This record gives sequence, structure tokens and C-alpha cells, in this order.
Amino acid sequence: MDNVNQKTLLAQRLTGQKLVIPDLRQILSHWPCGQHEDYEAVKGAVDKRFSMPTSRKNRNAISDADPALLAARWWPTASTRSYRVMTDLVIWFGIWDDMIEKLIDDTTAAESLRVSTKDFIRSALSCAEGTKTIVTANPLIQSFQPIADEACAFYNEDQRTILLDHFDRYIDATRLEAEAERCSEIPSLKEYWEVRILTSGMGTLLGLSEYALQVQLPHSFVQSEAYRTLWVTTVVINSIVNDLLSFKKEMKAQSVVNSIAILFNQYNDLDVAVEMSLDHTRQLVGLFDRTAEHVLSSSDTFDVCELDAITQVIDLMRTVNTGNLEWSLQAKRYGVAQYMTENGAIELIL
Repeated sequence: MDNVNQKTLLAQRLTGQKLVIPDLRQILSHWPCGQHEDYEAVKGAVDKRFSMPTSRKNRNAISDADPALLAARWWPTASTRSYRVMTDLVIWFGIWDDMIEKLIDDTTAAESLRVSTKDFIRSALSCAEGTKTIVTANPLIQSFQPIADEACAFYNEDQRTILLDHFDRYIDATRLEAEAERCSEIPSLKEYWEVRILTSGMGTLLGLSEYALQVQLPHSFVQSEAYRTLWVTTVVINSIVNDLLSFKKEMKAQSVVNSIAILFNQYNDLDVAVEMSLDHTRQLVGLFDRTAEHVLSSSDTFDVCELDAITQVIDLMRTVNTGNLEWSLQAKRYGVAQYMTENGAIELIL
């Protein structure tokens, strides 16, 4: 088989298939779920900002993605100020991610954007007294400055270093993502997840969780294996849900770099691919809960304030996943609400 045709042939095999996704809410039903009380006000402000003529090219994408809803679902207990900042971060990240994806065939321009963004964020998060952040001619990169200012005002040097590492790893990983999209071969599931965990962008968003909650995690916990387990399971659960609910949208673009498509390619049965993904999700939810229970039962390891911060962040990670699901079902970005049945399942034709 000609390698050039592998992805095309897989897309052809998938086209016309019936995708049935059982009610995902049942898997996460024991986890907290909420929506920020200021959602309507912030959504109105976002809509007004992107109704300006200079932003017309982004208007539909922003409206469909509803970043105010995503932030409201991810950080429902944040202060009004923090919620607005996190909404700005979601907007910034979404536009940057779309921009780098559009440069998939222009590797020189893409690399220039990566380097410029990393340089600016590194400068903006340095927070060195008496120094000024570098200025860039790219308005999108420059618009990160207010977000960096908030991080600098709340995070200590160690926290900022960790946050910067999340940005660097995500930005560098978009290079791997572009290579995977250009590659003629279909990746294995292992290869897919190695890249997907980094390119989901959740590191950059979860990296500001402490700011959103206005808490500080103990350094020993952040460096622990338990924290890494909680972090990675959160990212993968989130990504599986996105892969399921964005499948039809991706198929319109003939993209099959998706865990469901890869499983279908392996087993030639879409129902099996979906069930394997749901089973993986259930296992990850169980792993998260067991890890969280172990951490929170270690009361002799942390003091009361530290344990409270850890509890809040663990609840936030759970809320991020229930919130991501609710946002995915409600926002127009994936357009799946119209395919929901009375029992909460989604049934559609690819």
C-alpha cells in the first residue's frame, strides 16, 4: 500500500460509519460539576470584544468555542477577577493553537512563531525587578502580557518556572503534532498518546490552577509521583472525551489523527473503538480516585493549609473534566448537541 494513501483510505473507511457514544456523564457522575455565576456577563464582554471589525476573522471561531463557557465550567469557584483572566487565557491559547495549526505546511513561519512566543513568555514570566518585558510586533503574542502580569503577582519563582516549562513543552510539542499530521503513516496508539498528552494544551491551562484558586501547593506534592498521576490522568480523560466528541468535526477536515480512528484502524469496528475508549476512561477515573484518596489520607504529611490547597486542586482537576464534557456538549464548536438522544447518548453519521 502506498503510504501516501493510508490516512486517506482510513478516512474513506470511516466516512458514513455510524458513531454511537453512550452517555459520558455517567462515567463522571460522582465528580463535582459547576458553572461560574459571572458567565453571562463575561460572555457578553467577550462577544462585544470580538464583534469589532478588526476581529471579524476570529468572530465565528470564538463564538462557536465560547471560551467564557469553557472557563466558567473549568473554574466555577474562581473569583470574578481570576475567572476573567482565565477566560482571556483560554482565548489566547485557542487563537495561538489555531494559528500554529494553519502554519502546518510553512515550517519556517511556524518555527518563527514558536521561538517568538517562547522568548516573550519567558521574558514576561521572569518578573525580574527593574527589567521590562521584550516587545513584539505580533499582537497575539503581546496580548499574553496581562496574563503574565497576574501570574507574576501571585506566583513565586518556583511556580513560574514550572508554568514556563508547561508553555515550553506545549509549544515544542506542536512541532511533533505538525510532523504527525504531515506524515503519511497512521501512528500507533502509544505514539499518539506520547504526543497528545503534550499537545492537548492542558499543561498551560492547568498550570494556572493555583492562581485560579488562589492557593499554593506544597513543593513536595508538586514534585511527587502522585501529583504526576493525577495530572496525566486528568489530561488523558479530557483528551479521550475531546477525541470522541470532536470526531465528526475532524472527519470533515479528513483528519484521522485521533485515538478513536486509530482504534478503528486496528479493530475495524467503530463500536469496539468507542467501548475501548470508554473502558480506558473508566480505568483512569478509578486510578484518579484511588490516587486522590491516598494523598488526602496522608494527613500526617501535610499541614492543614497544605492539605486544604491539595484538596481544592484535586477537586478542580475533577471539575475540569466534568466541565470539559459539559462545554463540549453545549458549545457549537463540536456541534453534537443536535445528535443527543433522550437517554444522553450521541448518535451520528461520520
